[in-house]
Amino acid sequence: MSEFPLARDVEYEITRMLRRSRARSMRTVADVHPDLELGNYLLLLAVDDAAEPNTDGVRATDLAESFAVHKSTVSRGLATLEQLGLVERVPDPTDGRARLVRLTDEAVSRVEHVRKRRHEQLAAVLEDWQPDDLTTLARLLDQLNNALDQG
Repeated sequence: MSEFPLARDVEYEITRMLRRSRARSMRTVADVHPDLELGNYLLLLAVDDAAEPNTDGVRATDLAESFAVHKSTVSRGLATLEQLGLVERVPDPTDGRARLVRLTDEAVSRVEHVRKRRHEQLAAVLEDWQPDDLTTLARLLDQLNNALDQG
């Protein structure tokens, strides 16, 4: 196996960033709902992200696939989110047997508020960066995410 020292540096910096993001997410969870736990917060964000524009929601099986977990794991999380009033299940207009999951109006409002605040916090951190550096960072992060999706 070949040694790739720069990969260690990249992995270290990604780990640092993920730790900070996780800590920030843990502080943010209660702003969405006081009884919400981090894992279900991430599932809630996935429901929001996975729902295509102008659709009625997303299938639980698609969420399970994106998390690489069994459907029953996602179903338990969705049941909790439903009990908290953050998601609702609706009939799939393309398959009468299936149900789709989507955020409730209240959850949409809370998630938008949290995302806006996180965006503002990141913008404040990056305000002294040069636009070219930000463009490069965004391009490289996109490239990394695409490579991770492939591998």
